[in-house]
Amino acid sequence: MKRLILMMPLLASGCANFAFNTNLDKKNFDDYFKPSGVELYQQSQLADLNYLYLGTVEGQSCQEKSDQPVPSAATARTEARTKVADMGGNGLVLDKCSELTGTSGCLKQIVCYGQALKVAEEK
Repeated sequence: MKRLILMMPLLASGCANFAFNTNLDKKNFDDYFKPSGVELYQQSQLADLNYLYLGTVEGQSCQEKSDQPVPSAATARTEARTKVADMGGNGLVLDKCSELTGTSGCLKQIVCYGQALKVAEEK
């Protein structure tokens, strides 16, 4: 009897003309997961890879106001990986991350520079 009472709302809603609307957009999911398709490589690994050099990229993390979180190298790396993905790449070799203070618009800033790569998949 208890199961029937718990199942009644589900059965009743199944017969209703119910529409589900959301503000989620497929593009947001694609953009959110885009950096995960870019692998970080060390310079020493390049000798063993078959790759195409696409160009240089940079990512930054900026603290504009004192009540905001401090910038992080992880955020700067993620932004660089997103830019690599936008270029059609799937690999990134980071050259350097630098912490800067007093730059225009930022109290503190971390900028990471790297090389965007298109690495051939192993067969």
